[in-house]
Amino acid sequence: MIGIDHLFSWVFTVILIQMFLPANPPAAPLSTKLWDITVLIAALGYFIDMFDFFLYNMVRVPSLTAMGLSGEALTQAGLMISSWQMAGIFLGATLWGMLGDKIGRKKGLLASIFVYGLGSLATACVHSPETYAAARFVTALGLAGEIGAGVALITERLAADKRGYGVMIFLSAGYIGVITAGLCASWLPWRMDYIVGGVAGLAILLTRTFLPESNLFLKTAGQSIARGFMPLLCQPRQALYFICGIGLMMTCTFVPQIVWTLSPEIGHAMGLLEPVKASTILMIGFSTGIAVDIFAQFLSEKLKSRKKATLIFLTLSIVSFIGYLFWPHQTYPSFVIFNCLMAFTYGIWLLTATWTAEHFGTNLRATVATATPSFSRAMTVMMNLAYGGLKDYSVVTAVGIIGMVIFALASLGWLGLRETYGKDLDYST
Repeated sequence: MIGIDHLFSWVFTVILIQMFLPANPPAAPLSTKLWDITVLIAALGYFIDMFDFFLYNMVRVPSLTAMGLSGEALTQAGLMISSWQMAGIFLGATLWGMLGDKIGRKKGLLASIFVYGLGSLATACVHSPETYAAARFVTALGLAGEIGAGVALITERLAADKRGYGVMIFLSAGYIGVITAGLCASWLPWRMDYIVGGVAGLAILLTRTFLPESNLFLKTAGQSIARGFMPLLCQPRQALYFICGIGLMMTCTFVPQIVWTLSPEIGHAMGLLEPVKASTILMIGFSTGIAVDIFAQFLSEKLKSRKKATLIFLTLSIVSFIGYLFWPHQTYPSFVIFNCLMAFTYGIWLLTATWTAEHFGTNLRATVATATPSFSRAMTVMMNLAYGGLKDYSVVTAVGIIGMVIFALASLGWLGLRETYGKDLDYST
C-alpha cells in the first residue's frame, strides 16, 4: 500500500507543478453548456466546502464531550473554536480573493483546497480545545477560497443566459455537502468524519489539474491593472456595492448559524416537548434550499432581472421569519415547516452570488466573489456575541432582535445594488 507520506509528497508535487506552469491557453470564449467542466469541478469544491464548514456544527458536542468537556465548559470551548474558525474564513477571504485576481482563479483554487485538506486531516488528530481551534483555523483558511474563485470562474466561463444556472448547480452541490455531512455525523465517529473530508479535499484537488483558466482573466493577466482590496475600497461606488452584497448575504449566515444551529434551544424556549436535533434541522433546511435555488434561478430568468427576483425572496424570507417567531409552535411538524420556510433565504444567496460578481470588473471579481460570502459568514462571531448578550432576556427575543437587524441590513443592501442581468463581464473596473 502507498504510505500517507508518499500520498502527501505526490499531491504536493502536483501543486508545485501546477502553480508554476504558465496558465492554460484560452479555450472557446464562452460556454453554452451547463455541464461544462468548470461548473462540475468548481461544484465538487463547494460540496466539500459546505461539508466541512457545517460538519463542526454537527459534531461539536460529541467531539468536545470526548475531550472530557461538559456543561458551560463545553459551550465556551465550542464558541471559542467557532470564533477561530470564522477568523480563518475572514483571513482566507482576504488572501484567496486577491490571489485569484493576481495569479489566476485556477491557481488560487489549487492552493486553497490543499490548505483545507491538510487542516481537515489535522482536525482528526486533535486532543484539546486549543489544538482543535488551531486546526479549524487552518481548515477555514483554505475553505474561504472555494466559493469566490468558483463563482468567478463560472460567471466568466458561461454565456450570460447560462451563468445563473451554473451558479445554481454550484451552490446546490454545497447544500448536498451539508446533507452528506449530517449523514456522516450520524454514521461515523467524529474523527473519521474529518478524515473523510480531508481525503475528499485532496482527491478533488487532483481533478483541478484539468480545470481551464478563465479566458477573461488571461486577457488581463499581463496588464498593469489595479487589483485587490485597496482599489476596491478606494472607489466609493464599488465599495458601496461590496458592502451591500455583504448585507444581503448575511441573511444566509443568520438562518443556518443561528436559527437552525440553535434550533434545540429555540424549540425548547417555544414550548416544544419533543427534543430537536440541530443536525436534522440543518439537513432538512438545506434539502429545501436546493428546491429554493432552482425556483430562484428560473424566476430570475423569467423576469430577466436579478433585482426583482431577489426582492421576492427577501420578502418571502421576512414573512417566513415573522411567522417563525409568532406562530404558536405546539407540534414538532409545525416547527420543522417554519424552519423549512426560512430556506427562502437561499434564493437570496444564489441570486446575490451571481449579482455581486456581475457588479465588478475582471480585475476585482475574484476578490469580491470570495470576500462577500466569506465576510458574511465571519459575521457569525458578531451574531454569537449578540445572542450571548440577549438570551438572558429570552432566547426567542434574542433571535428576533438579531433577525430584525439582519433583514433591515439586507433590505438596505438590496436598495444599493443595480440591475446587472445579461451584463457583458469582459471589462476591468
